[in-house]
Amino acid sequence: MSDAFIREVDEDLRQKQLTDLWNKFGKYIIAAAVLIVLIVAGRGIYDYMVESEYTEQADAFAAALLKSDAEATTALDEIIASDVDGYEILATFKKVEQSIAAADKLGAVAILDNFIDTASVPDLYKDVATLQAAILEVDSASVDDVRARLTLILNGETQFKYMAAEIVALAELNAGEVDAARARLQGLIDDEEAPGSIKNRAEQYLIVIGE
Repeated sequence: MSDAFIREVDEDLRQKQLTDLWNKFGKYIIAAAVLIVLIVAGRGIYDYMVESEYTEQADAFAAALLKSDAEATTALDEIIASDVDGYEILATFKKVEQSIAAADKLGAVAILDNFIDTASVPDLYKDVATLQAAILEVDSASVDDVRARLTLILNGETQFKYMAAEIVALAELNAGEVDAARARLQGLIDDEEAPGSIKNRAEQYLIVIGE
């Protein structure tokens, strides 16, 4: 049995392990990002609930959640067009959730990109949208595209930079840039301020690719 064949089998097994890890953890990363949006948006909505337009949009959003997919999409679009900050955000991410449930990743990314480009909301929400778009594209876009999408977050000072680094490392692994991914993952492990959950995942990725 040739060394080349053995290396090819090892690489296939390693890629399968990485894929299994991403399938295991990816949904939790997405859930964490969306949870941040819901928590922060919820606080903003609460602050404004005394205003009638927020009460009106609260009713519209609740009604949209009870509609069928096509009708819900139309209702959510109307809420987004209202530019009522909190509900514009919630409606956008609900549409993304619907697209993901329908296995329409391209549609979900398009919704997120439009939100990033046009919504008049604090950067926090756009950062979360950027992270979720990158997560959805990590196994299909080029590593350069993923890096470019996340550059501002990677170079920023928010806690999101750790999640962004993890996503880029995964894109690098998918692209065969193992040394770059290994260095990025090790950097997460060594960073005292990185969240424990991200450090733990980084350690598992390094075990799979071999330190």
